[in-house]
Amino acid sequence: MDAEPAAAADEIPVVGLRERRRLETQRELADAALDLFEQHGVHGTTVDDIARRAGTSPRTFFRYFPTKEAAVFASADDSARVVHDAISAVRGGASIIQGIEMSWMRLLERFDTHPGEHDRALRVRRLVGAEPSLLALALRNELEQVDQLTDAAVDAAGADADVIAARAAISTLALVLRLTIDEWMRRAELNVPASAREIYIEIRRGVATVARDLENEPPLRP
Repeated sequence: MDAEPAAAADEIPVVGLRERRRLETQRELADAALDLFEQHGVHGTTVDDIARRAGTSPRTFFRYFPTKEAAVFASADDSARVVHDAISAVRGGASIIQGIEMSWMRLLERFDTHPGEHDRALRVRRLVGAEPSLLALALRNELEQVDQLTDAAVDAAGADADVIAARAAISTLALVLRLTIDEWMRRAELNVPASAREIYIEIRRGVATVARDLENEPPLRP
């Protein structure tokens, strides 16, 4: 794991009018949920409140989100696309590490180049730290991604699949990504400019060093 991740391709998806409107409505609902959760807490906010703030109906809300908590994670579409891209890469012959990292690097580079998203990311992070239901959902989303990627890796490997090794590798990469976001947030709170992509590479190198140490050291016995 000590090689630097491959650079992401510069891909700009073409978005049609209907899709653009869908994304706008989704974002309006997400922003309304974020504002209300900050003001009244998750338990003090209803789906009706969110829909009213966004100028739409509860019925429309449920077209986009299964629960009020899910509305805060408007970037779930990005995460779903990342998982889809990684699965496609693995099924196309890439290693599981290559497939995941090519997708995640695109996500981090998009984040770095869109500073307008940084304030919202900080607000969501503060809410997740303060609201147990949001933290539980964030962790559940990560676990679901690990499950999906593990299934794809096992399917691609066929009869030679090592399920435990695949899950360990994917869980480790998920941890690196989470630590990257945590560190970026910590620096942002201190007003220290930082690149999420560069932080990922830095943490990845540290994890690779630990992995080599684990490989060279036998497990300790009690």
